[in-house]
Amino acid sequence: MTTHKTSQQWRQLLLQRNTFSGTNIEFCQQHNVSITTYYKQRALLGKQQYQPSVSEQTSHATQSRFIQLKQTTTEVCTQTHQHPVLFNTRTGQLTLSADLATIDILTIIKGLMV
Repeated sequence: MTTHKTSQQWRQLLLQRNTFSGTNIEFCQQHNVSITTYYKQRALLGKQQYQPSVSEQTSHATQSRFIQLKQTTTEVCTQTHQHPVLFNTRTGQLTLSADLATIDILTIIKGLMV
């Protein structure tokens, strides 16, 4: 594999990685680069420079199989009031009671991932 590239060529290659949907190995094979050299150059040139912006990450969030979980609690005097657990999924929002058993919540999450 050819790995003789200038710093500018490596910067451009690392920027291209953000839009490539395959694995690092597939990316390196497609660009005829050694995977070890890829990791070395990425470390040398600073991985932080080539991370997608928050807006790019947000645009890809709908493609994720992860479910966003939000739970808030409010403490008043000595009592704790729990708000419902909200799940934001690709198709809508699911609201569950905060006192629902953990095993039941896990079962629901597993069902949503199918």
